[in-house]
Amino acid sequence: MRFPGLLIGSLLFLAGCVGRTSPEVDSDSGDSFTRYASGFRVDERGDYRIVKVINPWQQSRDVIFTYLLAHDKEMVPDSLSDIPFIKTPVRRVIALSTTHVAMIDQLGCAASIVGVSGGGYIYNSSISERIRSGAIVDVGYGQGLDYEAIVRLDPDVIFLYGVEGNVVTILEKLSDLGIPAVFCGEYLESHPLGKAEWIRYFSLFYENEKESARFFNRVDSAYNTLAAMASQARPRPNVLTGLPWKDTWFMAGGKSFAARLIEDAGGDYLWSGNSSSQAVPLDLESVYLKAVNADIWVNPGAAASMSDILLLDERFSNLPVVQEGSVYNNNARTSQGGGNDYWESGTVRPDLVLGDLIKVFHPGLLSEHQFVYYRKLK
Repeated sequence: MRFPGLLIGSLLFLAGCVGRTSPEVDSDSGDSFTRYASGFRVDERGDYRIVKVINPWQQSRDVIFTYLLAHDKEMVPDSLSDIPFIKTPVRRVIALSTTHVAMIDQLGCAASIVGVSGGGYIYNSSISERIRSGAIVDVGYGQGLDYEAIVRLDPDVIFLYGVEGNVVTILEKLSDLGIPAVFCGEYLESHPLGKAEWIRYFSLFYENEKESARFFNRVDSAYNTLAAMASQARPRPNVLTGLPWKDTWFMAGGKSFAARLIEDAGGDYLWSGNSSSQAVPLDLESVYLKAVNADIWVNPGAAASMSDILLLDERFSNLPVVQEGSVYNNNARTSQGGGNDYWESGTVRPDLVLGDLIKVFHPGLLSEHQFVYYRKLK
């Protein structure tokens, strides 16, 4: 897999990991954590690190999980002995989200992955091949995790996530089995760079923070350069997003990840006035009343063609945005099993996602840009 401005290194896994670098890499490694991410904090204590993960599932409030990371538990003061300890660098991991797979892969540490969840939905071809060969085991999903398989894999850590609080029962089960597990909440970040910044969280477990900082600094710089360019572009198109499920349209909130991308790409999101950072359920009629003003429609669910959209509701054929063919979906890179790289490597490369959207909204600004994740539906 090759992306613009990023040379893909081999997936060597020796004492540590070989990170991926680009030709324009900055020599400044950067030392600060969480410039954008709100879901984790790092307290460096010399020989060990205290890592806190904050509110890692939807609607969670005042929930904090704390972990100690170090080469040797002897380095940790006895006063902190009740905090879950992870020996680093980790060499055998289970990743329960495709996003986690992408971040570990970007760090050059894909060889450490011994288990995944929902392997059929992974886009990364090398990971998929290792799943087919049996080198990586699919350990199931959610409450259906195969705990016997997990125990056999003997991971150093499981990267865990949950949509609701009942994921704590999985954590408790893993703890009873003596399997170290840590929460990840990158999917809850509302800023695209906040999601991408979680690569620095993962790097703590592999002890390659400097490489992850260099990578993130490049992405940060590229993203903000593009956003500054798009902020001056006129006219700003009105943008519709999503697709209804049965009779409900789960519209991205005005403070959501999707809304921020639209704004930074120089678009006016039709629901920008909404104050939610999560999807808001709306009835189809109320959406339709606004949709008639859309100039561009992006991210229409699983639609692979315009006919897929029209099959849902014949009234869509009356929308100007449909009549003009200004509908773009983020499924240009999909696997046979249904994996979508937008939700995989796209989380790590929001600069490329933003470039795609600028190309959609203001094609003259990035005439040389080639779509990576987006395509125009026909």
